Amino acid sequence: MARYDVVVIGAGAAGLSAGALLAKEGKSVLVCEKSPYLGGRALAVKDQGFTVNIGGHLIEDGGSGITKIFENVGKELIHGKVNAEMPVWDHEKLEWGSIRDRYAADKTELKKVIKALVNTSWEELDRWDDRNLRDWIHQYTDDQGVVDLFEYISVLECLTDEPWDHSASDNLFVRKMHYEEKHMAAYSCWPGQGWDGLWQDLADACREKGGEIRMNTSVSRVVIENRQIKGIEIPRDPIINSKETAEVEFVETGCVISTLPVWNVLNVIPENDLPNWYTGQIKHLAQDKYRVSWLGLYIATEEPVYQYAPQELSTWVHDPVAGLPGFFFTQSNMDPSTAPEGQHLHVMGGVIPGSKASDKEYVRETFDKFEEGMGIMYPGLKNPIWRRRTLVFDPGFGVIQKPCLVGSYRPHWRAPNIPGLYFASETFKSRGIGVDRAARAALTCVEDYLGRRLDGYEETWRY
Repeated sequence: MARYDVVVIGAGAAGLSAGALLAKEGKSVLVCEKSPYLGGRALAVKDQGFTVNIGGHLIEDGGSGITKIFENVGKELIHGKVNAEMPVWDHEKLEWGSIRDRYAADKTELKKVIKALVNTSWEELDRWDDRNLRDWIHQYTDDQGVVDLFEYISVLECLTDEPWDHSASDNLFVRKMHYEEKHMAAYSCWPGQGWDGLWQDLADACREKGGEIRMNTSVSRVVIENRQIKGIEIPRDPIINSKETAEVEFVETGCVISTLPVWNVLNVIPENDLPNWYTGQIKHLAQDKYRVSWLGLYIATEEPVYQYAPQELSTWVHDPVAGLPGFFFTQSNMDPSTAPEGQHLHVMGGVIPGSKASDKEYVRETFDKFEEGMGIMYPGLKNPIWRRRTLVFDPGFGVIQKPCLVGSYRPHWRAPNIPGLYFASETFKSRGIGVDRAARAALTCVEDYLGRRLDGYEETWRY
């Protein structure tokens, strides 16, 4: 019977970060991943000469999060190209403008808000879980340009239905980090080694220190007896019919770090072993209406398409036809290797309600409208030479970041009554954006398991 100090479920950003950190600390660790790909929902796949990402696109870490985890395990997360401009679409005037134009008239108001944010402690920001971003800003200014700057950035990063309905705490954690570490309102970069290389580097760091990663390996159950973790079960053979019970491999461990989101975790963790109030929190957040979902569209053209600069990252709150908030950038300008030579690969997304994502007819019709709207905003997209549509729903991007759905309103990352059971998932109690958020969640769980902070992370915020 195999035995490990820790079993990690999932080989995405959180799982690979946890595995690499634990292996570096001398722990025997097994990472189980059900798919053949590393990276979880941020995996990168080849498609007819193009490289597409299902969920992950850019990294929003100023240096204290996943970047520092790479350093800790002996690797380098290369910060590649950074977006150079942020166009915003005015859905009333039906024209583009730079976000800078929104607050350029009087930067005194913006500086006032920046100063207030930098001087606000992380602990104080924690107390804004139940209020929206606009409420916090209006403490310091009524300048609409400043409000626009913060809310348009939040549309890009958090993908909530309406810009005025973003949580204050989750957004301000990231704004404060970017101002303090990069001296700018928002920072995002393409991983210099590509998404494939990023995940492979973390996997190599885990294996080089003795950790094990098993691909195509599902965990069917975490075995818990008398509130103690005994191990996990891995199905050995597929079930042929509904009356058959699959044989399982039992792996002994005293600690499990699950990276599963709230909508999947109770399929693996026996619900009866957790308190009712805790599973109630999980089930509440797992409702489809709280799942961030978007229509992902990849379009390739022979001519470049952009408004102001090749590395721009644009956003809007209502596209001209479907009326969806969304984002756009040219991926091949960030990484030319993701498209055949001489061709330009553009990625865009339109946010849809999670409650609508299972309605196939709605998705089809809205995709058509969304693509029509993109052709109005960017006429060069009207005659693509290649196109792919993806529905980001399962796996989803995360739980929507609205007031009363973030921070203290999410289930804690440590199981309340089972020592050694952790949830390193951005859908549990965590802060940040995307892969950086997931990596910080892993850091939090690893340090709690070890009972100490890791060297070099004294100033890094985690949750």
